[in-house]
Amino acid sequence: MTAGQLFLGILLAAMASPGLKSHADVTADEDARLRRGEVVAHVVKERGPGGRLVAAIDIPATASAVWAVMLDCEQAPEYVPGLDACKILDSSPDGSSDLREHRISWIALLPRMTLQFRSDYEFEREIRVARTGGDLADMQGTWTLEPVNGGKATRLHYDFRIVPGNWLPSGLVRAGLLRDTPKVLEAVRTEVARVSAL
Repeated sequence: MTAGQLFLGILLAAMASPGLKSHADVTADEDARLRRGEVVAHVVKERGPGGRLVAAIDIPATASAVWAVMLDCEQAPEYVPGLDACKILDSSPDGSSDLREHRISWIALLPRMTLQFRSDYEFEREIRVARTGGDLADMQGTWTLEPVNGGKATRLHYDFRIVPGNWLPSGLVRAGLLRDTPKVLEAVRTEVARVSAL
């Protein structure tokens, strides 16, 4: 597995940092690009290790359809590159939160990475994620689902920050996030289309 695939797995494992770039922050040009099916993504300049990125994509499906795909732990390894396993360790009785573990293959001859995180859910609206254990030093993020086109489509907003457990140059982390986040968002859109067609 390449380093790029590692970033892909980490990104979708989180399914999301505080301070999400809201739909109100999308420029007219970005809105036009999103409506054409493009992904918009920006590195947020911050000091310190790791990296933070905000992004968005339009998915031609209801928020309900997107939500179902995003919470499907069993199916995630089928379309997330490098994600070997997804496991729900615990969940609240009312379904408002859970603890998850992802195992991700990285470079050959190195052990798999383990990511453990808590997800808090606002039904069909928002997922807030925070690291609870595993091989990253920090991981936090937010996914927000914004209905567009009268609810027939969903704009998926993403704000995410990671700090690797092992030292990596921040420039490398940020470049990886910027390069690979669009691929993750497009993978979600493709999976939503596949499931919706069943």
